[in-house]
Amino acid sequence: MARIFPSPTAYVRRQGFQRGLIGGSRGWLIVGGTFWGFRVLRHAMSRSERVIATEVLKPGQVLRLEAIPAAKRSERKAARTTSSAR
Repeated sequence: MARIFPSPTAYVRRQGFQRGLIGGSRGWLIVGGTFWGFRVLRHAMSRSERVIATEVLKPGQVLRLEAIPAAKRSERKAARTTSSAR
């Protein structure tokens, strides 16, 4: 059976958590916090860049973009209650 090894950054994040937070090592806590911070920051920044669709346009074709308005809180709540009632 093949063994899958974690990436070096995953290893450092795990060691930072285990040795820093649980083990009480201040150095590992700083290293782990830095690596976890970069991961959270990268994840937070990438959410705004979603690719919905890609398509190649031929000469003469037209591209139309529309903004989809965000649902209001009451609309989200109504959708949540109707979907759970099924």
